[in-house]
Amino acid sequence: MKLLGMVKRQQVLLPLVLILGFGFYLYILTRHPLIYGIDGPYYLIQVRSLLESGHLKYGDPPLAFFIFTFFTLLSGGDITLGIRIAVALFSALSAVPLYFWIKRVTHSEMSGYMAMLACIFSSPHIRLMNDLLKNTVGAFFLLCFIYYLHSLAVENGSKRNLLIAATFLMLTGATHILDFGIALLFLILYPIAAVLIGVNQKDMAKNVGILLLIILLFATAAFLAFPSLFSDFYKGLAFLQDLFSETSEGPPIQFLLNPMGGAFILPVIVTGTALSVHEWQLGKKEATLALATVTITGVLLSLPFIPTEWLWRFLLMEFIPISFVIGYSFSKMQTKIATSILLLLCLFPMILQAVAMSGTLRPTIEEVDYHEIESMREYILPNSVVVGDLRYGYWVQYITRTDIAKRLSSELWQNYEHVLLLVDKFSAKPPPIPPHSTKIFEGRRFILYEVASP
Repeated sequence: MKLLGMVKRQQVLLPLVLILGFGFYLYILTRHPLIYGIDGPYYLIQVRSLLESGHLKYGDPPLAFFIFTFFTLLSGGDITLGIRIAVALFSALSAVPLYFWIKRVTHSEMSGYMAMLACIFSSPHIRLMNDLLKNTVGAFFLLCFIYYLHSLAVENGSKRNLLIAATFLMLTGATHILDFGIALLFLILYPIAAVLIGVNQKDMAKNVGILLLIILLFATAAFLAFPSLFSDFYKGLAFLQDLFSETSEGPPIQFLLNPMGGAFILPVIVTGTALSVHEWQLGKKEATLALATVTITGVLLSLPFIPTEWLWRFLLMEFIPISFVIGYSFSKMQTKIATSILLLLCLFPMILQAVAMSGTLRPTIEEVDYHEIESMREYILPNSVVVGDLRYGYWVQYITRTDIAKRLSSELWQNYEHVLLLVDKFSAKPPPIPPHSTKIFEGRRFILYEVASP
């Protein structure tokens, strides 16, 4: 009867927490009629291209865009709503594998629920929904992969777990390079930790070898069959070049001390390290394996010498170590009073920070700017390209269906009949206007020039 009660409680509480997360995220994402972030309209362009032509406008790992398109169709063709529902749903779903991962390691449902809540209200996780929408989808596949990777590490000869882990690993790779890179990091760290701790070494080595072979086959097939869609994988090489470049500079100390910088992860790293040592001394190998791997991952993702252009992306993925360590910490509470105190100390500040972070999520243009770009459309002739800041460049492309470019270059006149320059009146550093340029449109915020061929 006790087991039956636990099953029924899980069947009720797990969906409730999931619905809470989905509702919270959807509320955040629908407060403004326009999609959020610099790349928000980029996703609109990609989904519209899939709906109209069956292929992507820009080469990128395609799975997230297929998912966004599916939810767009469910939303009656409303691309913005479809993307928002997909992002909110997959962000909330990411808490589910965390629940089962923590529950497996701690044998505590309460710890699993706390990990879910920590995931839902983690400010880096919320920020992902503004800056890296594909990552929010990929994070779910990533966490599912980590759960089954952990299962492979502590179970003997489970072909089912190996098959599922391989499937989620490939789904992660088909979604986003950052999620895939972190999956590879866990794939490297887990067997190393297993060897050092003495957990299922032989089976783990065999399973990791199979997974690495699958990665090699997947990457080779992806590059050969769809080279334009998986060119994103080259970012991994670009990161390594920047990391080891002599001219590469680490982030300023102010960035690391910022709540969204290194400061927010430091307490988690310290706690995770202390718990790892404590569980190792008690002989709890499975717990030590998970804690040590998660903590080391948290350290590697926040190293201060990582170039800032990469570091901010890695820091957004710190919601995984944060959620795991907070969830595990609750399993160490011996009394209800201690549990209540830890709940208040952890969850209440996280909710406040989550609410504050949600207030920073917004589109890069206002509605009035959107309508201004709409009115600009009639002044743009066929075979034109618009040069402008990408903070609104993708909006121009989405609304006017005109190609865009980051900067003026002589090659543009070889490919287009009309080269246009979009200037933001509100910009602190507007671009210089080339000589012999003709103003063809001026609105409240934007001025559009046609630039003469050099």
